[in-house]
Amino acid sequence: MLSSFAAWLKGVFEQLAQFAIDTVFLVLGWIWSAFIALLDTLGIAEQVEGAAHAFDSIPDSVWYFMNMFEIQFGLGLIMSAYGLRFFIRRLPVVG
Repeated sequence: MLSSFAAWLKGVFEQLAQFAIDTVFLVLGWIWSAFIALLDTLGIAEQVEGAAHAFDSIPDSVWYFMNMFEIQFGLGLIMSAYGLRFFIRRLPVVG
């Protein structure tokens, strides 16, 4: 009798956990959809396409040296540092 109650209780907890996980994914899906709609409204897709055309016009010799000097890694590192600095400055205690 006790083992059947424990099995029933385990099933209830599993269903509650699954419901909580599904709810989190549903809310994250809504947030993602809102973010994509915001990007479409701001016209960022056209700017990204324009940037792609700008990168297509860079000659192969320049791409060679950009790859040799790891420019893509350096730019990513610099942008990450600027983003981190921006968020740290927004903290009330630190900034």
